[in-house]
Amino acid sequence: MSLLSLKRGLDLLNCFDEQNKYLTAQQLASRLDVPLSTVYRYLEILTEQQFLHKNPTSRLYNLGTAIHRLVHLVGSDLPVVSLAMPYMEKLARQTNETIFLTVLVNYRSVCIKKIESNRRVKLTIDEGSHQLLHAGASSRILLAYQEEHFFRQWLSAEDMPRYTDNTICDENSMVKELEHTRNQGFAVSDGETDEGAMAVAAPVFDATGKLMAGLSLAGPSERIKSLLPELTRVLVEATNQISGELGFGQSANAASHEG
Repeated sequence: MSLLSLKRGLDLLNCFDEQNKYLTAQQLASRLDVPLSTVYRYLEILTEQQFLHKNPTSRLYNLGTAIHRLVHLVGSDLPVVSLAMPYMEKLARQTNETIFLTVLVNYRSVCIKKIESNRRVKLTIDEGSHQLLHAGASSRILLAYQEEHFFRQWLSAEDMPRYTDNTICDENSMVKELEHTRNQGFAVSDGETDEGAMAVAAPVFDATGKLMAGLSLAGPSERIKSLLPELTRVLVEATNQISGELGFGQSANAASHEG
């Protein structure tokens, strides 16, 4: 590959931003001012290497799983990770359940750090893995504190596939659930992505009140459900302390924060 081809490939990836998460081949050709046939060649390579994903129905392109893996590598060096790790380790000792930190990337929840339970029966998640935002506490906590325009863009761009009978798949139910999440300051999911799995997630805010990450605790439903109030208490306590270290304030009431 020539240096010019490499530059054009990178220029194509740089066409995607906060306002342009989904683009057609024609839109990319116009932005780069290159022939459509040339853009298709780049798209074929970038899709094959998973830097881009193509929706077969809408024919829209968006950033792919390879980008999410790179986000994990960068994310593992973010200040929030080093600040969160002592609290994650403490939570893992207190609960002996899987603890993980997620961030929002391109309408996806990406796990950037985890501490797995040492129990024989546990929830397992890979660092760098990504999930859709509509299902599971670890994803929904990231969606709950976004602004209205983000939520509307997400609704228009993304589907809400059903994984189990408990998956929320319609707009009205999602709106109510997100409001409930903000009111109580944490999200709970029970068998929404995998039957028999339960999770609790709470938000981490920076000094400006912006959502930085979500911290989650997860395990088998029968184990989590019996201890849910106490597990929720220690999780929210940890996220409040992490937010405090980021400048949000130890006394901030995350439950009333609207994002």
